[in-house]
Amino acid sequence: MITPSQLAAVAELSTSFADGQVEITSRSNLQLRAIQKKDLNSLVQGLHSAGFLPSPEHDRVRNIVTSPFAGLGFGEILDTRPFVQELDRRLIADQGMAGLPPKFSFAIDGGGDWFARDSDDLTLRVVNVDDTHLFHFIIGDTFSGFCVRVDEALDCILEAAKICLNISKEFEMPARGRKIASVPHAMGRLLEGVSSFLVACPSPDRSTLVAHMPVGVYATQRSDFASLVPLVPLGRLTAEQLQCVAVIAKECDGDIRLAPWRGIVLGSVTERSISQITALLEAKGVSFDGKDGYRGIAACAGSTGCDASLTDVRRDASLLARRLAGRNTKPGWTVNISGCEKQCAMRNGATAELIASSFGYDLRIDGQFIASNCSLESVMNKVAACQAEMPIEVFS
Repeated sequence: MITPSQLAAVAELSTSFADGQVEITSRSNLQLRAIQKKDLNSLVQGLHSAGFLPSPEHDRVRNIVTSPFAGLGFGEILDTRPFVQELDRRLIADQGMAGLPPKFSFAIDGGGDWFARDSDDLTLRVVNVDDTHLFHFIIGDTFSGFCVRVDEALDCILEAAKICLNISKEFEMPARGRKIASVPHAMGRLLEGVSSFLVACPSPDRSTLVAHMPVGVYATQRSDFASLVPLVPLGRLTAEQLQCVAVIAKECDGDIRLAPWRGIVLGSVTERSISQITALLEAKGVSFDGKDGYRGIAACAGSTGCDASLTDVRRDASLLARRLAGRNTKPGWTVNISGCEKQCAMRNGATAELIASSFGYDLRIDGQFIASNCSLESVMNKVAACQAEMPIEVFS
C-alpha cells in the first residue's frame, strides 16, 4: 500500500538521483537503479522524508504480502489490511525482529485468488470452518496441519518468527520457512513452540493459490466503484508515468497498491471516472487491454543494469512483445528472459524460459530443453508458435 504523495516522491527522486524509471518487484516493492554514490545520502533522506523508513533497523524485514485486492473484493473472505498494518507495527516495535533474514517474508491471505509468487516463510491463509473464520498456518510451502484462531493469528506468526531465529542458532541453519519445514526436527521444534495457538482443521484447498495476471477494470465490493489494473511493461514505469498515476489517485481519492505480478492496482475509483482515467494513462503509454504483447513477459535488468548479463534482455523482451502484440491473451502464459544462467528474475513455472548465452539464447518450454544458442529471431519464432498453440482465455 502506498499513498499518492509517496508515489510522487519516488518519481521525483528517480528523476533527480536515478535513471528516471521505477521498477516494481515481485515482492511488491519499488526499486531505483543507476544511483551514484555521491547522491545516495540525498536519496535516502528523500525516502525518509516521504515516510518509507519508519524504522531503518527493520526496513529489510518488513516484508508482508497480501492480495493487492484486499478490501476491494475479488472473492476474498476476510479483509487483511488491518492484519497487515498491525503486523507491521508490531514488527517495528520488537527490536529482536530486526535480526530476521533480509528476505524473510510474511503472507496473510484473506481468500479468493492468491497471485503467483515464491512461497513465503510464514503464511496465514483464511478458511471458513463451520461458519467460523480460521487461518491455515503454513511454513514455507508446507501446511503445518493446523489452523490458528483469527484473534490469535498475529501473536502466533510473530512467535513463530522468533522461534525461526532460535532454530537458526540451535540447528545452525538459515532462519527460513522452507528450510525449516524440510528438516523434521526443526519443524517439530517450531510447531511445539506455537502449540498453544494451534487448532485442528481440514487441509487447505490449493486450487486458488495461483491466479492469472489481471489487466483491465474490475468490480469492487462498493457499488459504483471499480479497481483499475494497468499493464506495466516488464514491471517498469517512467517517472512521468508514475507521477501521472499519483496525480490521478490524489484527484479521485483512489487507493494505490503495488502487486506481486510487478504491477499496480488503482482501487476505489468511481465508475464515472474510469474512461477519463484510462484515457490519461493510455496517453502516457500505459495499457489496459493487455494486447500490447507484454502480458506475461518478465525480464531481468539485462546488460544495461547488470554486469553479469550477456545481452540487453529488456530490449529483446520489447522486441518479443511487439511480435506478440494484438494477439488474444492466453491463460497462464508466461515468458521469462534472463541475461545469464543465474536467472535472477526467474518466476516459478514460466511457460517459456530464455537464457542468454555467449552465442544467443537457450530455450526451455514448459521446463523442457528445446534448443541452445538460438538467434533472437529464431527464439521469438519458437515462442510465438508456442503461444499460438495455447487455448485462448475467455473473459466474462
